[in-house]
Amino acid sequence: MKSVFFKAIIVIFICSTSQAQTVEHAYRFTDDLKVAEPTCAPNLVSVKNPGSCTVSAIEGAFVEDVLTCGFRRKVYHSNLNYGLRYANADGAILESYTIQLYVRNTNWGSGRTRIIDFSNGQKDEGIYFKSTAGSSGRCLELDGGTVGTCPYFNDKTYYLITITRNAATGLVSLYADGALFSTYDDAGKKYVGKAGTPIYFYRDDNIVSCESGEANFAYLSVRNKPLEKSEIVREFADICATSTINPMADFLIDPNPLCNNGNARVEYTGKLPSESTYGFQWAFGASKIISGSGKGPFLIKWDSPGQKFVTLAIVNSACGAKIENTKRITIGSVPEIAVALDTDQCKNQTTLTIKASNATSPYQYSLDSINFQSSETFNLSAGKYKVFAKDNNGCVKDTSIVIKAIESTSLRTIADTTICAGQEIQLVTTGDAASYTWTPAIGLDDPKTKDPYASPAKTTDYIVTAAMENCVLRDTVQVKVIPEIKVNTTPDATIPPNVAYQLNASSDELTGISNVSYLWSPPTGLDNPVISNPKATLSFSQIYTVSVISPQGCTGTGRVELSIPPPASINLPDVFTPNGDNSNELLKPISNHIASLNYLKIYNRWGEAVFSSDQLNEGWDGSLKGMKVAAGAYVWKMEAVTKEGEVIRKSGTVLLVR
Repeated sequence: MKSVFFKAIIVIFICSTSQAQTVEHAYRFTDDLKVAEPTCAPNLVSVKNPGSCTVSAIEGAFVEDVLTCGFRRKVYHSNLNYGLRYANADGAILESYTIQLYVRNTNWGSGRTRIIDFSNGQKDEGIYFKSTAGSSGRCLELDGGTVGTCPYFNDKTYYLITITRNAATGLVSLYADGALFSTYDDAGKKYVGKAGTPIYFYRDDNIVSCESGEANFAYLSVRNKPLEKSEIVREFADICATSTINPMADFLIDPNPLCNNGNARVEYTGKLPSESTYGFQWAFGASKIISGSGKGPFLIKWDSPGQKFVTLAIVNSACGAKIENTKRITIGSVPEIAVALDTDQCKNQTTLTIKASNATSPYQYSLDSINFQSSETFNLSAGKYKVFAKDNNGCVKDTSIVIKAIESTSLRTIADTTICAGQEIQLVTTGDAASYTWTPAIGLDDPKTKDPYASPAKTTDYIVTAAMENCVLRDTVQVKVIPEIKVNTTPDATIPPNVAYQLNASSDELTGISNVSYLWSPPTGLDNPVISNPKATLSFSQIYTVSVISPQGCTGTGRVELSIPPPASINLPDVFTPNGDNSNELLKPISNHIASLNYLKIYNRWGEAVFSSDQLNEGWDGSLKGMKVAAGAYVWKMEAVTKEGEVIRKSGTVLLVR
């Protein structure tokens, strides 16, 4: 095409689609019940349920609601016992179809809620929401049976319900939010439409009437072909945008803004149904068409700067329906850049000032082309930089600069550091100043030296001030002091032998700090000596020392003593001498860890009992009924109970000597 310049250019093209048999009708409910332009199809009509159902004074209203994706917009609220009629005038719903309904139920009505009716109100069959016992949620009912996850639906969420039928197989498939709920063999053609016979949504039949609910409608789509599962999943992923935006007249302008009188590329990017013939009417204003036709791409040139507009109108020749979309493009000039550098030797930095001109103000400036600022100045150190200036139209110019290193006074002390209580650290500082002063002086060995040693009792911020000629520089270091670590341990305890006993070590000073280390010594009897809470299993007494070490190496110690008592025992001496010398006069049990004595019995050689007792502290004095018995060997038996409840029985002989 030859390039021609006009004051205003309107270009009209007729685009005849090759798939005229494909039908797609979409309804978005933003402020009316009309089909989305430029489609030729009847509008939806609000209708009342048949029968004597209770209805409100109005059929419904357009209200604001928030879609599940978070987008707020107007939707159509249909009141109880009202529904919507789709005329099906051109037979979009016959034996093969896809119906998609993006809807939120606000009132379920009675037990069943009719979703769709193919019978023109003559049969009590179709697709319903169904109540389920013990739940406020609802299930899907198809051909009288519950299908899919049950319960699944609530009254707070928008759901995309998709129904497809394939004439070749006779299968009806029912989806909710892209998930297949059921496939039904519709050999009886219950779910088949007829051209000219309406399809009803949320309107019940004449057989069992008033099975209706209230709902907010955000989107309804009818196609005369079944979608594949992958297509349904993709449409669910895009439903927020699809239900809100009509993409039929969308197009792209690139680049935008357009700077320095280049060419802009304009191309149709929308999506049209293919049931009819569409005309494309482009309006580019005062411009040159370099190339392009039909849907584009076009190459367009505007010779004057400023805001320009491109308008696309798509007209359906079958019914005259029309949709328009206008987008703005900014034609601008790339700014010119001047830079100035101001070096401050004392601060060891250079101030860069950028000045933009010969474009549209106000200007913005950046060092990375992403983060722009209105200020013209940047404080920079030595290095290579690319600077950017952007005018009010978004046109950007860049240039490169080099900032050389400055020979000047510098000052840097160590980075912030951490020490343990009682430790010291040298504050090594680099610089070429004549004098140094540190504040505060507390905790420093010499606050007038360049590299003092610091041993503060608590966390302290030290400031070093360096002076040289007219420059005064400062730097700061924080010396964080970890307080003395006090270790809390399991209290000393007496424990049974060979039974696992839980030990614990902790420190309030290290609460909330990770990577704390533990070391128990000796490791004897411990299941893990390097954790805070090992278990000790001992057969003898043991003293443990635990070291708790912070990530910085600060250490605190604790101590636990575990005592193992000797095993329970009870016995009698082999000899006793009740001769009046006040030594070994009584024969009584020697016991350890014994709770009680059931009995102690002593017999003479003829088997006669000469002594009996059940008291641990009671003994035999070598007499019977007040009379001394003869010296010699005596047999004894006894039974005792340990503190753990174990019964011990013992027997033996004792020699009585006088």
